[in-house]
This record gives sequence, structure tokens and C-alpha cells, in this order.
Amino acid sequence: MLKMIHNFDRSLEKHNNYETEYLKILYYDLSKDYKEIYKSYQYNRLCTIANGTKHVKINNGVEFDYNSSEFILLPPNSSVQMEIKEDTIAVVYEISDKLIEDTRNHIQIKFEADAIDAKNSIVKEKFNECIKAPLKRINEYCSSNDANKTFLIDLCSQELTYNLIKNFLITPNPNNKYFDPVDYTVKFLNENIYEPVTINEIAAYLNMSASNLTSCFKKRTNMTPKEYQNLLKLKTSKEALKHKNVTEVCYDLGFENVSYFIKLFKNYYGETPKQFAMKIN
Repeated sequence: MLKMIHNFDRSLEKHNNYETEYLKILYYDLSKDYKEIYKSYQYNRLCTIANGTKHVKINNGVEFDYNSSEFILLPPNSSVQMEIKEDTIAVVYEISDKLIEDTRNHIQIKFEADAIDAKNSIVKEKFNECIKAPLKRINEYCSSNDANKTFLIDLCSQELTYNLIKNFLITPNPNNKYFDPVDYTVKFLNENIYEPVTINEIAAYLNMSASNLTSCFKKRTNMTPKEYQNLLKLKTSKEALKHKNVTEVCYDLGFENVSYFIKLFKNYYGETPKQFAMKIN
């Protein structure tokens, strides 16, 4: 088992970690109200939280809270001011330069896309399955007695790095032969459920007319992009209604009109949002 360490001193990190060719894994047990400034040193760091919450300010610029539903990818030599708001366990994964560069080159060739330099990029995103799954396997192997666990962890780290770069560190080229506008639209809408995204904006990015994108999308999915977007928002609203009222959920999800939201919800689920909320609360 990996040891827990209680601060971000580099000398301690060197003695309290699990390290393979591609990855170094560090666990931190942090108490409420703990404050510290630390650096990411020469490698990219994938920062995650097992439980709890961190407030961070990166490179004296961007500042935010994050929790176990999110991750941060830090470039090398980042300076992070950290404040712990509750008892928190954090897990950090240092990724080797060689793995990042090899993966980056492979993706650029395969997808004819421009990979953003990971050494200059700060990424903060919600977890999705393509990131969560390899991390889960890495953690399981770390705790196992498998004689080949170092090899297996490196296999998972390749998958993890590939998914990080492919999903969060490349700029797609809409003109290349591998680029699928429908796949892109589905992915973009799923990742921006709470954002005020319009189909016209997506179409403009894809160098398509909105009508052409709608036609392509409907042929593949049997619904328009707008219908798909509304469906995503309605599914998300059911979870949100456990904690917020109908009006709050409506506006959080970008609906401009409460009556329209209620009508959509009832048409899809056969009951109003208020009826649903009363049933579950």
C-alpha cells in the first residue's frame, strides 16, 4: 500500500510514492484549514481528489474550488496556492514527458489535429468514463500483489494519457478526413450541458450551415441537435431537482422560459418537474 503524506515537501515525495517508467503516484492526507504553496516540478501532474475539496490558485492567476468529480492537469513548474476547506485525500499522478510526447505525436498523425502543448496548458474538467476507468485500474493495481503490476500500471497510464490528450489537449481540424461533425456535436453537447450553447455556434465552428448539420445529425440519430441537447438537459434536470426548485433548475440548464421547460419535461416524462420533485423528495 502507498503511504499517506501530510505536506507537499519534495523530499518527502521522493520517499512516499509508487513509481513506474511512465507514472509516479502520490497520496496526500490533508487536514481542514491546511494552506500551502507547492510546485509541479518538471512533469505534468494530473491532480485528483478521493474525497474532500480543495481551493487552489494557479500561477497567481486562475482560482477555483474542485472536488472528487473533477480533475486538474497541471503543466510543469506550476505554482499552486492551496487551501483545504475540509479534510481531504488527494491523489496526484505525475506523467512522464516521454509518454506525453509519444502519445501527442501519435494523435497528431492519426487525427491530423493540432495537439496543444501540455507544458503550457492548465486543464480543469469533470471526470468522464475514459479518464475514470484507467485511473480506477491504476489504483487497484497499486494495491494489489500482482507480480506484474508495474507493467500493468504502465499499460493503463498509456490509455489514460491517450484519453487526456485526445479529449482535452487537441484542437480538431474540421477539414480532415477523420473528423466526424456528428460525433463532435454529440461530444460537445454532452460536455457543455450547463453552457448556453447554440447549434448555430457549433455549425459555425464546423464550417457548416446549421441546416446541413441538423440534416446530418438527424440521419444518424433520428433527432435534431436541438432535440438531443434538450434531452440531455432533461435527463440532467431529474438529478438537479433533488436539490433545487424548478425555477433554479430551469435557468441553471439554460432554458430561458420556465413554462417551456415544464412543457418539455411533461412531454418527455408524462409529469411536470414539480410532480416529479414531490415524488422523490
